[in-house]
Amino acid sequence: MQRLSLELEELITAANPDGIKVGELLDTMSGRGFGFLLVALSLPSALPIPAIGYATPFALLIMLVALQVIAGRSSPILPRRVHNKNISARTVDFIQKRGIPFLRRIERFSKPRLESLSKGRLFGFFVGMVILFVALVMAIPIPGTNTIFSIAILLIGIGLANNDELFVLGGGLLGLTAAAVVIASLIAGGLALHHL
Repeated sequence: MQRLSLELEELITAANPDGIKVGELLDTMSGRGFGFLLVALSLPSALPIPAIGYATPFALLIMLVALQVIAGRSSPILPRRVHNKNISARTVDFIQKRGIPFLRRIERFSKPRLESLSKGRLFGFFVGMVILFVALVMAIPIPGTNTIFSIAILLIGIGLANNDELFVLGGGLLGLTAAAVVIASLIAGGLALHHL
């Protein structure tokens, strides 16, 4: 199976100079289901130097994907308005120059593992709930937190695309841990303000 980074690079190379439509990502998934879309949506803000301002809108799209995973769909569908949404040339250029090399470094550690887990309906439901929860917290505009959530979604996406359930579990654990820390910090901060 062709590497995700290569598929994404081929899509960008053939892209319109004005950018890429979200629907074009769906058409280029080559049967990888939700994995490719999750990778494409999380990659811009998963980089060590993220593209500021992209995390929240991409998190909303990731939520749509998560709901379909929870529902047990085999492949994603998006509303027509989202399907026709254009990812700007600036974002595409950012992905090409920084995102694809970053993705290559991560995906070389991924291979099909623990594939029996994905055969159960309960596993898919659990993964969808984790993605939804992480994306919800990711959508909160808290400086310095979005990168770790995006990396968690990225790992899950690579795992789903490559049938690497170890990557899926690792991404889920990372995302849940980071979300728990952020929520605990918000609660602690709120209580501290309340007592002032």
